[in-house]
Amino acid sequence: MLAIIEDKTSQYRVSEGDTIDVDLRDVEIGSSIEFDKVCLLDGEGGAKVGSPYVEGASVSGTVVEAIKGPKVITMHFRRRKDSQSRKGHRQKFLRVKIDKIKA
Repeated sequence: MLAIIEDKTSQYRVSEGDTIDVDLRDVEIGSSIEFDKVCLLDGEGGAKVGSPYVEGASVSGTVVEAIKGPKVITMHFRRRKDSQSRKGHRQKFLRVKIDKIKA
């Protein structure tokens, strides 16, 4: 079974057993998390497309760890001598293992 879920401003294509990286939130590692905004379900009975979400569908997963993403560097150049700035940061994510897709 395949599902497309929406979490905050991102959409993820998931199936059972997959691991995804979602935005950081205040939950304990090892606890379960539930995504109730399911945009599409695809299974043996055909595909169900929600408008905007499929009613009664949800995806549950377990929080595996909190990680940092790759370093993102931004550079700003201006047309003056020695007028540039370089900044960087690493975004924090939660790694979630998808356990069950409920239709």
